[in-house]
Amino acid sequence: MDTSSTITTQSGAQKIGKQTAGTMKQPKNATVNDRDRLNGILMHEKQIMQGYTTGLAEVFDSDLYSRIQKNRTRIEDLHSQTLEALFNMGEYTADIAPPEQVTDAYDVFKGYLNQLPYSGRQTH
Repeated sequence: MDTSSTITTQSGAQKIGKQTAGTMKQPKNATVNDRDRLNGILMHEKQIMQGYTTGLAEVFDSDLYSRIQKNRTRIEDLHSQTLEALFNMGEYTADIAPPEQVTDAYDVFKGYLNQLPYSGRQTH
């Protein structure tokens, strides 16, 4: 996924992403288009990954654990491919965060470390 490409929205905001592909510029209507199919697949993959995650936490047999882990990894790969396809079609964008915003977010989450048990002790 090429996250170095940027677009400018109609309001002038800069975003990481690509222009919407010609096939995706169809107006929304009652028919199912490629965008709808890919978003449905993406949602379904997320649900499957949640199920596998729960299964991994609750399985006792090591062979079954290994099989579930392999299947979850395959679904994660498919999820990434689907997300990349949507990104390349211009359907997914992300705001470009200025360095100050990144620093602020880092400081906020670093402050949360003080709330965790054993925050002053190295665990590994």
